[in-house]
Amino acid sequence: MKKKISLIAIIIVLLIVAYFWILPLFGNNSKLNKPESVAWDAANNRFLISNMGNGSIIAMDEDGNFSPFMNRQFEAPKGIITLGDILYVTDPTSIHEVSLGEAKILNSHPIPEAVGLNDIAIGENGKLYITDMAGNAIHLFDPATKSHEKLQSPLLNAPNGIVYDRPRRQMFVVNNSEHSPILSLNVVDNGISIFMDTVYSNLDGIAIDDLGRIFFSSWAEEAIIQIPQEQNRFITDLKGYDGAADIFYHLPTNELIVPMLRSNKIERISLNK
Repeated sequence: MKKKISLIAIIIVLLIVAYFWILPLFGNNSKLNKPESVAWDAANNRFLISNMGNGSIIAMDEDGNFSPFMNRQFEAPKGIITLGDILYVTDPTSIHEVSLGEAKILNSHPIPEAVGLNDIAIGENGKLYITDMAGNAIHLFDPATKSHEKLQSPLLNAPNGIVYDRPRRQMFVVNNSEHSPILSLNVVDNGISIFMDTVYSNLDGIAIDDLGRIFFSSWAEEAIIQIPQEQNRFITDLKGYDGAADIFYHLPTNELIVPMLRSNKIERISLNK
């Protein structure tokens, strides 16, 4: 009888171990775990969200329902962006090309001298612009030629969020530092300058809507700040966003999709035109 009870106890322990350790390693996980960045997969009508906390990427439909995409395939994925049928994903020192249809890594590219890659944007030239927050740099990588260029400037002080301002052929960049300005990176000559000074600190994500309004998140202020079209003031009515990471503007619904890294949730902010 005692042997039978002991055997049952062992089986229960093994089942618990399998559930909490083995299953997550091989199974799919559709939960948020330090969500960092959002991309739109138009072909499959879904958002993709990078989970920095467990190395996964999950999907979210337009109704907010989550489903698995890639489980534990990365070290600590941060920036993600789609181009055609490819999802580009940044890890601390590499960038990965992922097939959206097959949900598998096609190629991985180590970035020379990278320290802590973060957000990512794509220019008209097809080059990838990747912030290196730990390395105080921006890396340019061309997927077609595999060429690499590292940009440095005294203005890059823990560069975090980046977004392409197509009409003016520039990248906007924000720093995770005190009183970070909005920086401009000219995609023609790679010059870096101050677009607009701010009084806000520890900036993370940045996005532009179809009207040209700029939105950026500040961890210090726990807010998302807007620069309106006239660009002569700040609007600070979006408060209470503690840990807002990379902001994504979704044109079809005119929303900001905001991964909340600290609280493991996604906020959706409807914008008025």
